[in-house]
Amino acid sequence: MLHRAGAFAAAVTVAVLAGGCTSGSGKQAVPTPPPQRTFSASPCPTPSVAKRTQWPAAVPADLPKPPNATVTENTTTSDGVHITKFTTPMSLRESVLFVVGKLPKAGYVLGRGDAEVTEADAPFVHNSTDTRGLVRMLATQPCTTLWLLATVKANSSPTGGSPLLPTHSPSGSPSPLPFG
Repeated sequence: MLHRAGAFAAAVTVAVLAGGCTSGSGKQAVPTPPPQRTFSASPCPTPSVAKRTQWPAAVPADLPKPPNATVTENTTTSDGVHITKFTTPMSLRESVLFVVGKLPKAGYVLGRGDAEVTEADAPFVHNSTDTRGLVRMLATQPCTTLWLLATVKANSSPTGGSPLLPTHSPSGSPSPLPFG
């Protein structure tokens, strides 16, 4: 996110400097910043008909899955990481609350994640099934969230780890929330 903000600031600076170098026209163009996406904290409407999602076999059966999801992509890397992309008709806030509320109740331990205005993520482990993973959620519209779910069995990677996932259990934190 910081990279995008820096690029935006640089573009605005160049536009302002270029606008100040006009000769004789008397009118200078004032750069207009792009519209900001705003995301409501209000609950999104629940679909009137529940959608049954066909989850890929690589997604752990006991992992809580958000309702009404639409799977858009499913791949497995050469080192055994299963990546599933899907969307949900939920706000980013509702998605974070789903992760924080449902995964621990199903035996998943959440690690310290990250949250920004339009994005949140959290690593997790499930010791009894030897599963590690990461969930990343990106708000694409006020009531649509794109999810990336990456999971791996700890013993499936030939190197004992993956560059995408932590090689140890998430760190203990005094905060019960994984999003800092």
